[in-house]
Amino acid sequence: MPLHDSLKPTGANVRLSKLATVPCIEDLDFTMSQAAKTPQAVVELPWKSATSPTTFVLRVTYADSADEGPSWTLHSGEAVDSAVLWSHESVDTFLIQSLIAAECDPQRALSTFIDTAPTRETITKPKPNQAPTPRPQSVRPNLPAPADLDRNILEALQRELRREGTGLLSEASFYWLVIQEFNRYQQTETPCSLLILEVGLKLTDGAVSLPPLRVLHEVAGRIQAAGRPLDSLCHYKDPRLALVLPHTDINDAMQQAMRLEQALLATPLGPGLDPSNVAFSVGIAGIPDTCNHPGILIAAAVDALEQSKRTNSSIVLFPSG
Repeated sequence: MPLHDSLKPTGANVRLSKLATVPCIEDLDFTMSQAAKTPQAVVELPWKSATSPTTFVLRVTYADSADEGPSWTLHSGEAVDSAVLWSHESVDTFLIQSLIAAECDPQRALSTFIDTAPTRETITKPKPNQAPTPRPQSVRPNLPAPADLDRNILEALQRELRREGTGLLSEASFYWLVIQEFNRYQQTETPCSLLILEVGLKLTDGAVSLPPLRVLHEVAGRIQAAGRPLDSLCHYKDPRLALVLPHTDINDAMQQAMRLEQALLATPLGPGLDPSNVAFSVGIAGIPDTCNHPGILIAAAVDALEQSKRTNSSIVLFPSG
């Protein structure tokens, strides 16, 4: 049924018929146009695809003073108090569709828990007069079928670990991750690194303000796109963010910080937002390069961040012993 034939007013809300697939651009454009016709009302667009056990509801509303377009809020579930996956203000329905796909596409959702993509085989050319390394033979020909990963349990766990509204891992999750990496180092001597960073907007008086939620979402997306699936972006002592880098020494962490700076400042983080008006500061520390204690690791990265802000150096590495 076309969306324009399915308007169902529900009090202050307008509910569209449930779709059987993730909404396309035309669906989002129509939903936004309906929200524009009834300011302050909430237009609800639900859908449930055959490949997902979850019903998603996109709620769209226009405020009278909205200068940045409608407010889009994605919920996991149809109840009024269902979990909020993200909230964003924009007239760019292509951006909204990409945010929806990141949450609702089953393959992308699963990859946030476990990377099931096949790894590429690396072929090394043998040196002259060196016999090729024989290909190892399979020693487990009768492996069982993969166990089912209960997506409902995984999604519930993700909601517990992440802060509602931003979708980023919480500060409590950050502490747990740091301790896990410390325990891994004690058992296997595998290094890890920590980036503590601040991203803000420069004001005319030289002060720095916190970015709005829509900019924070863009910042988080670029940081995660520039990193690896095993890296974890977390909240830490607002407005700071923390990036936990397993299996990474401080030299590689420095390279990663430089990639983040390029990703965040190469293009505007939002409409009309000049990259030159974005403040970016990072402090770096690592185990064992900096210390052998999880609490000192965090304190050292924070100290390097503060030095970065004092000296106007975007990236500062805590001095190694």
